[in-house]
Amino acid sequence: MIADLETLISQVWSPDIRPLAEEAWRCYTAGAIRPSIAATWSAVSADIIVKLTRLADEGDKQAASFRAKVAAAQAHGLTPAGVKAMQQIEAELINNAVEFELIDSIGKRELERIREDRHLCAHPSLRAGGEVYVPRPEVARGHLAIALTTLLVHPPTQGTRLIEEFTNHICDPFFTPTLRHIQATFYDRARDATRRNVIKLAAKAAMLELDPDGRLPPAEHANRMALALRAFAERARDAVRDAIASTREKFTLLDGGTQLRVLMRMAEDDYFWASVDQALASRFESLITGLPNPAPGDPMPSEIAAILALVGNSYARTRLPLLETRYASLLTHQQMAVAMAQPSEYFVPSVVTFLQGAGSWRMGDQVGQVVVQHAPFLTLDTLKAVLTAWYDNEECRRAVTMPSQAVQLFHDTAHLGTARGPAFADFAAKCEASEGEGEYYSYPGLHTALRDAGFGASTAPF
Repeated sequence: MIADLETLISQVWSPDIRPLAEEAWRCYTAGAIRPSIAATWSAVSADIIVKLTRLADEGDKQAASFRAKVAAAQAHGLTPAGVKAMQQIEAELINNAVEFELIDSIGKRELERIREDRHLCAHPSLRAGGEVYVPRPEVARGHLAIALTTLLVHPPTQGTRLIEEFTNHICDPFFTPTLRHIQATFYDRARDATRRNVIKLAAKAAMLELDPDGRLPPAEHANRMALALRAFAERARDAVRDAIASTREKFTLLDGGTQLRVLMRMAEDDYFWASVDQALASRFESLITGLPNPAPGDPMPSEIAAILALVGNSYARTRLPLLETRYASLLTHQQMAVAMAQPSEYFVPSVVTFLQGAGSWRMGDQVGQVVVQHAPFLTLDTLKAVLTAWYDNEECRRAVTMPSQAVQLFHDTAHLGTARGPAFADFAAKCEASEGEGEYYSYPGLHTALRDAGFGASTAPF
């Protein structure tokens, strides 16, 4: 517990208040329990004054009135009038903290207990019967922990103001999905009630595509809120799951297009699928069934490909088995469009099949793009399968962009390390043996990339 208190003390928001918290801790560890409680209350009262003054400096008119009272009391100095004025201010500090949303009603009760025990420590004669108040060490330790977690470590941000700042951040034209920043700014140092409200706001926006007063298109706003939910889920997954569940009733009333967009937006999140019962899963499958089938010679529309690409998501495949059936029924060029819409490990076996079945140089070029997109998902074994299929199908090997695609694939499989070198070297050597040294389809660019990386060519089979 002492180590925990040390950590919390280091996180005290105000450098002016931190020494008071450190003093309370030193008193506690030295066994001076009364002074520890008194110092804890001093830190609490000083912290509230500093925070309300900060809010006044930021333009809060009500806080400015408080600041004026403090300045008037301080102007009297250590005179009876000044002391009396500060006592009156101190008596209302906890109420002020509630009014300005620095604490909630539970925090008020806990801080009032600290204040009461401080009075007993400073005025032991207040106890009935004339006994001297002797606080237990655990009381002082508990008061310091409560003061830190309830008030001292939090910046002077009101709950409603933090929610407003969160909304502004999401709608910022320069928004970037930095999860650690979202966690640190809008969760880690916020109060529990504010955390819950921010999570609920994000869940409603992500699931219901609420209009942010015209500041962003609702769908884009929802996408950003979904990213924020992922940041919050790393801290409080249960709270995020509950917030998503609370939107379910309204979500079921949305139009099919919106429901499909939400499905694509949230498909990677386990807390979303926790709210999907069998009825809602059946609704999703019926919407997917209703998607139009392009004519055999027509390209796959990108919006349909994006929806069917959910087959690459393990949650979606498990809950919506129709996805695999629909994907398997597509023609090869349609399956390629789906795989390109959202590359995933699921499509790697299909990629090998695409290479084996390409019937023209043009198709070979298209397959090459699919291969490169799936480079991050290749293992050493699947890379070897890809290169084997690539070499064996002349329509792929001699497609015009494939030599450059091979170089790109080599660089994009860097996650496989040096183990990939022999596979690429064998591939390059076989191409050179088939086409002749220095020829375009002997893949000279790949030979150069291999030499630059310290790999030599080999004629051994891969």
